[in-house]
Amino acid sequence: MLDTSATTDFWFGTDGPHDASIVIVGESWGFEESVQKKPFVGSSGIEYNRILNECGIDRRSVFMTNMVAERPKDNETYRLFVPAIEKPIRIDGLAPSERVKSEIRRLYKQILQHPRKLVIATGNWSLWALCAGTTSHKKLTEANGRKIPVELQTWAPGGILDWRGSMLYLNPHPEFCENTAQAEALKKIRLLPVIHPAAIMRSWYLRAPTVHDFKNRVPMALRDDWRRNPQPVKLSLPTFNQAVQRLEYWLNQARNAEVYLANDIETLRRTFISVIGFADSPNFSICIPFVRADNPDGSVASYWTTEQEATLVGLIRRVLSHPRIHIIGQNYIYDTQYIQHWWGVTPRLHFDTMLAQNVVFPGTPKDLGYLSSLYCDYHWYWKEEAKDWNKVGDLKRLCDYNCEDNLRTWEIARSQKALIRALGQEKQMAFKMDTNHLCLRMMNRGVKIDKKKREGLIFDLDATVVGLQAELEQIIPQALVDPEAKTRWYNSPQQTAALFYDILGFQVIRHRKTGSRTVGKEVFPVLKRKHPEFTRLFSLLDTVGSVDNSLGVVKTQLDPDDRMRCSYNPAGTETHRLSSSMNVFGRGTNLQNLTKGEEDE
Repeated sequence: MLDTSATTDFWFGTDGPHDASIVIVGESWGFEESVQKKPFVGSSGIEYNRILNECGIDRRSVFMTNMVAERPKDNETYRLFVPAIEKPIRIDGLAPSERVKSEIRRLYKQILQHPRKLVIATGNWSLWALCAGTTSHKKLTEANGRKIPVELQTWAPGGILDWRGSMLYLNPHPEFCENTAQAEALKKIRLLPVIHPAAIMRSWYLRAPTVHDFKNRVPMALRDDWRRNPQPVKLSLPTFNQAVQRLEYWLNQARNAEVYLANDIETLRRTFISVIGFADSPNFSICIPFVRADNPDGSVASYWTTEQEATLVGLIRRVLSHPRIHIIGQNYIYDTQYIQHWWGVTPRLHFDTMLAQNVVFPGTPKDLGYLSSLYCDYHWYWKEEAKDWNKVGDLKRLCDYNCEDNLRTWEIARSQKALIRALGQEKQMAFKMDTNHLCLRMMNRGVKIDKKKREGLIFDLDATVVGLQAELEQIIPQALVDPEAKTRWYNSPQQTAALFYDILGFQVIRHRKTGSRTVGKEVFPVLKRKHPEFTRLFSLLDTVGSVDNSLGVVKTQLDPDDRMRCSYNPAGTETHRLSSSMNVFGRGTNLQNLTKGEEDE
């Protein structure tokens, strides 16, 4: 129920000094918030207080407010937005109600009422309200483990796990601004997205990076240190002479000193090397393009003349293989496959930032954006900046993006090396790098396959799968689950989940990281214990899944020399066990899918 105070009291639903230099913005109220008419006073608010105290921030010194000062039913913020079935006008992917629009307008005015050093956007909904163009969006069909009725389904924002810790500026939605002057004033205010404490309480591993964000970014905002000064040099789309001079400069340097270069490529259609970039510090990077465009007829235009490209490739080969030039990469075993294939050289990899993260913090995210948020002095999420570059014909956008990748990779590596030394893990890192080199050799060599035996095995496995599926159809006919579906229910996780949790009414089992309901193989032993009368069903599903996976492995496309070449990742698991997958050229497979045949129940 809407409190009428919200329409008469400008500061309704807020907490803390109105003129505070730091503003913390939540999403909507929970039960306790609706009782006290204040933000962050429930269980998640208590945890938020702990985090603030741990980071040296006194809650009494910050101004706290919400995107909407109201408690939606079941604490589900999506209920404040217009259902998709009404075909509403969407703003940056979402469909805010008039109530939400009014509250965001009030929020903008609250922020501008006094000078602010920093606004902290807590959670996806707050980030969407305060920074247009950042969040992704999707149709919300499930919430809190329950399917949302079609008449209530709407769009919800996402992306806070990518954007958290980013040193941004407010980017208000023009639709909620009174005038251009208000919008421009808001754009000058610093913005820090963080994970909502309610999400932290569901997934405790999110707490550490959130504490890091507060401890590192808030002091920087308070001392007006929000961007590197001077800005790093990004030499995008260099002239031929500029590219040659820089490559020769590093080769000349290497005559007398060790040179450390971050290196990264971008590919076109997962086939061609479109650009290659290098950075020799957090202050300089260069990106050399090799294609102009992906033409409608499928052809690719070269950026250089044949003679120029030959000269550049020759210099790049020398740089990548020079004994005194040490290459730094992120998941560099991926780039190496393309470089070997197209340019016939194996780069001398010195340090891989993804492997280093697996050594010091196994089980945590290893993508470049996450590592940048932890190890770079100045961080904002940039991994969407090259999206659709080819559709709009903006090659410079791709080159700028590649330059940023290399600048971040170089700085991350410097920080990780210092951390590894401090932790005394140099031997572990050296072992991980040796394992990476071994994986590359395994990938290049491949596994010789007996094609005649392979054909017989495929025939036997196909027959087994058909028999198992026929028995499943007898137990649960497709018509019982979804008669209109083109995919059989046992081949669809969504349909299987609907069968288990919506039709049969089993207690929902959730994925330990995502929190969404799951029907993976780890679910079957649990359900067998709880519902022994369905043991045969669970056993059949488990078996058909294993056989189907094995069939996929056996059918994997081979190279012309009858070898199976997979990609191996020495940092793919928190236990440091190797993982495998399809290689960059679409051949090979995940060998873990090949069942042993005698696994424990």
